[in-house]
Amino acid sequence: MKPADIMNKPWWPSSKLLRGESVIATIGLALAAILLAVMGGTAYWTLKVHRSTLEDNRTEQIESVGSVLAETIASLMSANELSVARKLLADSARSFDLERCRVLLADGQVVANADASRVTTSVLPDSWEGSEVAESQVQTDDGFLSLSYPLVISGRGNARLEIAASIKSELSHFADAQAGVGIIGAVALIALLFVYRHMRSRFGTLGMIREALLTYMAEDADPSTLVIKGTKRAEAEAWNAFVQENARLKKQVLSRHIEEFIQSPAKEDSKLDIAVDEMWHGLILVDNQCKITYVNGAAAAYLSKPIKEILGYSFAEIAGDPKLGQALNEVISTSGGNRVAVELDTRDDGAGAVLRFTMRPLRRGDKGAAVIIIEDVTQQRVADESRSAFVTQVTHELRAPLTNIRLCAETVIDDNESDPQTREQCLNVINQEAMRLERVVNDMLSVAEIEAGSIELKRDEVKIEALFEEMKIDYAAQADAKNTSMEFNLPPKLPSLQGDREKLALALHNLLSNAIKYTTDGGAITINVDVEDNKIVMDFIDNGIGISDEDLKRIFERFSRAKDPRVAKITGSGLGLSLAREIIRLHGGDIKVQSQLDKGSTFSVSLPVQSKAA
Repeated sequence: MKPADIMNKPWWPSSKLLRGESVIATIGLALAAILLAVMGGTAYWTLKVHRSTLEDNRTEQIESVGSVLAETIASLMSANELSVARKLLADSARSFDLERCRVLLADGQVVANADASRVTTSVLPDSWEGSEVAESQVQTDDGFLSLSYPLVISGRGNARLEIAASIKSELSHFADAQAGVGIIGAVALIALLFVYRHMRSRFGTLGMIREALLTYMAEDADPSTLVIKGTKRAEAEAWNAFVQENARLKKQVLSRHIEEFIQSPAKEDSKLDIAVDEMWHGLILVDNQCKITYVNGAAAAYLSKPIKEILGYSFAEIAGDPKLGQALNEVISTSGGNRVAVELDTRDDGAGAVLRFTMRPLRRGDKGAAVIIIEDVTQQRVADESRSAFVTQVTHELRAPLTNIRLCAETVIDDNESDPQTREQCLNVINQEAMRLERVVNDMLSVAEIEAGSIELKRDEVKIEALFEEMKIDYAAQADAKNTSMEFNLPPKLPSLQGDREKLALALHNLLSNAIKYTTDGGAITINVDVEDNKIVMDFIDNGIGISDEDLKRIFERFSRAKDPRVAKITGSGLGLSLAREIIRLHGGDIKVQSQLDKGSTFSVSLPVQSKAA
């Protein structure tokens, strides 16, 4: 695995963390999980204890009511006060929410009931059959309590009092307690978030240093991959100084070892041979006849030949490029000891590399006549080419609006207000081109913020309808100039978004600007907006030149432009789509594209209504 692959490997499957944030994020997630588990357990235990307490209290209440009622009803019935007993039963059932409350004689007749319609005898008999006195009974069945009390009616017979009531507590009784637990948990999570952000700002640099150390331990990495960028904290600057000093010392040690190796007799399997062979730079020694006398493993890999097929052969023959042989002859034949560097570019359709051959003559008396160092500078050249292309594209982007502004300003000055219509047209052009310049500058600033990892969203309420109204006005002249129609299909009412209005406007402007630029004259552009699953979905549809399948794979890469010859004639920095996707993802959404060459493209943007930072 290459060092760059180790540094860029995502630590989480669903999201991408900033470099150095993995350890802090792990701690934060663990603390959040523990906090949620504690709050969930607290809520469950509170609910269980509260419900048990209420049910126990309810049971004691019903049993107390039953005992008092039994004693009172027996006295009233013995005194032949049946109507008073019946009223007492009805009042008790109503006051204590009893499901059943009645008095049965020993022979089964109901003489008193909270529900008067269930009474089977209206008067109390002088006597009745059945003289056995039953014991008190208590029965609980799934939250339902049934009580039975024996009554002895003096001089008449025996009876019993039956009471039944629900003791199961409703969940609404515990709403306050659970709400309190939820509020405490929310406050704790917010506090944890602030602590996490503070830890990330304080210890993020230490995490970067840790990842750099892991990369160094995994493989003898190129020092440039160990440098920490995007922060000016003291720890990062100290680490970068250490890396640079370490690289400098390594070069000194390597140079000394090479000199010692050249001056001393060759020893098979020596430690120096192993060390030189493990270098990531290629090393070749040649004699005064340009024959190769030594080659290390890296050089053999760069030349794509085994070592045994290189030793003893002419360097020009092995290198396979005439200018390398000419440069080596010049180095050997020159007595001044000048160093010569030649770059060989073997890239073709994405394959190959850029190799730098640095040649230098050796001192008199050495076994070899020259030393050749081979370095892979492909990434450096790609970066230089990307930077050059970016500067070129931005220059074109800036030149066109500046030229239009200058011409319109000169027209207004020369016109001297004799033609108000011309003056108004020129001022409109100046205003539109100034806005275009502002968008280009904002693109560049936003890309710099994203690369530095310092971009921040200023969240506020964003009305999508207002954004599209502004876009309709801003691009009307540009669309009319190409005789291109623009149709905006918006529902009657759209929910507001929570996000950064300026950043969202920048992303949507880039999408509409691209649609107009890459649609041929007389074309049509349609913008459909709808709400689906609590998301606002925006489709930018054009019938322009379209995008090939090969270009679709890298359409969102920075500085990437399609290879279609028609695209080369259209100015652009190659940043618009990359920047738009970064902004949309920062708001919790995403962009997808569907396109067919010569038939048009559809860019679909989805944004959650309540957007959260990605």
